[in-house]
Amino acid sequence: MSTFPGSRSRRDHGHRDDRRHRDTHRTTRAALAIAAALTLLAAGQTVAADARAVAMGGAHTAAARGLAAAAANPACLAFSPGFAIGLASATVDVHNNSFSLARYNDVSGRTLTETDKQRLLADIPAAGFRLDAGADAGAFGLQRGRFALTTRAVAAGCGSLDRDVFDLVLFGNHPGQTVDFDDTWGEGYAVGRVSLSYGQPVWTGAAGRVAVGLTASYLHGLYAVRVEQAYGHVTTDATAISGEAFLAAVTAEGGDGYGLDLGAAWQAPGGWTVGLVLDNAVAQVNWRGKIERTEYRVTAAALTVLDDDLSEAVVDADTTFAAAAFTTALPRTVRLGVARDNGRWSAAADLVQGFADGPGTSTTPRLNLGAQWRPLGWLLPRAGLSLGGAVGGGAAGGLGWRLGCWQIDVAVAYRGGLRGTDARGIGGGITTALVF
Repeated sequence: MSTFPGSRSRRDHGHRDDRRHRDTHRTTRAALAIAAALTLLAAGQTVAADARAVAMGGAHTAAARGLAAAAANPACLAFSPGFAIGLASATVDVHNNSFSLARYNDVSGRTLTETDKQRLLADIPAAGFRLDAGADAGAFGLQRGRFALTTRAVAAGCGSLDRDVFDLVLFGNHPGQTVDFDDTWGEGYAVGRVSLSYGQPVWTGAAGRVAVGLTASYLHGLYAVRVEQAYGHVTTDATAISGEAFLAAVTAEGGDGYGLDLGAAWQAPGGWTVGLVLDNAVAQVNWRGKIERTEYRVTAAALTVLDDDLSEAVVDADTTFAAAAFTTALPRTVRLGVARDNGRWSAAADLVQGFADGPGTSTTPRLNLGAQWRPLGWLLPRAGLSLGGAVGGGAAGGLGWRLGCWQIDVAVAYRGGLRGTDARGIGGGITTALVF
């Protein structure tokens, strides 16, 4: 009988333990080869388009003005006099649904005990280990009153690895057991977009002003990947271990499409603003360039302690061939926000609801809260909180500097926890623009 390191059936029998250690090391390598065929590198969830929004916890639907309103709520351009040139902007967000920084610090660099392994496995939900990440980069922007022209590149994606893979690696196999890890999937995309935004007042009265807005975008598909099929298993009997893993993924390089965001805003007396946005009301990319389907397969047939050469016992193969064109619909979300600005400080809150679970969206509602203070006029400290959504709670903070017409904003955010050690991910951003 052969077992993986960490197996519950492992025994210490003197000099035989050294031989067993060598043998189990070989079979562990086979199991890891099978698991590796199902491992996904995900590039995940969409993030706010500028650092000010990140620092305020994502609460920007009613608070954004000027160039930032083009991505946050085009209707707020109707309340944005002046002129701005966006020089550069970059935001990023990476998080998982299982392991916190505290757990990583607890187990990093030391031999795992049985209790450590149980805690690690307990951290992973029954649906599996999920990784989300996203990035947004702005190269150029121009805002003049109610009009704005922006260029951005957006990447989004997510992936999940079956919980049983971690059970197998942490605790090994034991006779009579078959471990399946079929609950594995992933998808992601990178898209460039050129957008024209406009906000138009539609009513003015004693109760304030009401405006509507839209952002129309040309979308250029850069890259897309999606896992169409994934499965695997490891079976242990009294004398040998067998296993198989299969993954089929479709990739595309090049495509085009269009997008439309709709917004509305009410600017009320006392510095209050209420905003409503439908992101990606219509948005899709038709992938046509270099579309390929690649199939990976790893097979280990009847591995035993006598197998000294894994290159013969474990067979892996991959095949790539042309595939049909397909379409990716960008995630549709609705955001309701309220903000108040009295000139010295501002506060905002957003409620975000996605229409599907996938890259950049979640059907679990999310509440974002943020505040900004202007103690010196040119210095703008910010802080924010997030609750709910796919990632759970989070905290954020940042600073803005206004040096003449040059504005710089920086931000950092924890994902999945309100304290740094509770975080299961991190986000951040930097934005710079000329504001006149």
